[in-house]
Amino acid sequence: MKRISILYLIVFAVLLTSCDSELALKRLVWGMNKMMGDGFFPSSEILALGEFESTEVNVKSETVNGESSGLIEIKLYNGKSEAFLRNQESVARECAELYVKGFSKIADYQNIIIYFVQTDPMNMENVAINEYQFEIKDFLESNE
Repeated sequence: MKRISILYLIVFAVLLTSCDSELALKRLVWGMNKMMGDGFFPSSEILALGEFESTEVNVKSETVNGESSGLIEIKLYNGKSEAFLRNQESVARECAELYVKGFSKIADYQNIIIYFVQTDPMNMENVAINEYQFEIKDFLESNE
């Protein structure tokens, strides 16, 4: 945890002192992908599925009684695509499948949760969240 906090502090300092913020952001993404594994950040293809405004990724790993358990949480904000508005569950499954295919360290995790977060632009306190959970092994088996 301390290592990640220091990393964020360094990244923040670099972003503040950088003249080209887009280049600095690309370097940040590259660095995080190298540290966390290629494909850690959701691809542009995932964002395009629902025409999402932004995303967050959280990974959790723990070992209890010799059993390891890993969870990936992906929050996708303010989807606008027609496919998303018609069938969120299908879009959630597609997002999970694309993420599983793209993340190089997926074998370390057992479950993935996709959260769709919709905010009210007039009142940011109004938030709707839909959650879809999948087992990663289901996507790996279908690829074989």
